[in-house]
Amino acid sequence: MQDIQLIDNHLIQTVVSKANASPRKRTNHNFHQLTEVYQRFLNVLTEDTFVSVHRHFSDPKHETFLILQGKVGFLIFDDEGNIKEKHLLSSEGPVYGIDIQPGVWHNLVCLSPVAVCFEGKSGPYIERTDKEFHSKFPSEGDPECAKTNETWKNLFL
Repeated sequence: MQDIQLIDNHLIQTVVSKANASPRKRTNHNFHQLTEVYQRFLNVLTEDTFVSVHRHFSDPKHETFLILQGKVGFLIFDDEGNIKEKHLLSSEGPVYGIDIQPGVWHNLVCLSPVAVCFEGKSGPYIERTDKEFHSKFPSEGDPECAKTNETWKNLFL
C-alpha cells in the first residue's frame, strides 16, 4: 500500500473511465485493504447504474457518503419498503453528504452523467455478510431495474 494517494483529477478520471466501461456502470477505487476496520473508497456511479435497496444490519456498519462531483438522490426506506426520506446530495451543495447508522435501509440514484462519492464505512469487508437486500425491490440485473430507477430519479425533479 502506498504511503499516500492523492484524490486528484487524474485518479477521478481513471475511475470514471472504469465505471463507464463496467457492465454495472459503476466501480469503486479502494484506498484500503478488505481486512481493514475502516473502509474508505471512491464510489463512482454513472446515470445508468442501479443500486439495490440494502442495509448493513447483521454485520452492523455505519456509512458516510461525501459527494466530490455530480449529484445523487439518497433514499431512506422503512422496513416495509416505503420511502421515509429523500435527500439531494451534490458537490455544489447545499447538502454535500450523509452519515447513516447501521441497519438503515437505503440506496442512491445517480442524477448526473457521473457522480463521484467518497465513502467510508466500518470493515472488514466480508461479501456474504456485508449487505442485506430488501425483498420488495428488484435485484441488480432484473428487467425492472430501469423502470424502478426512473421512478426514484423522478422523485428529485
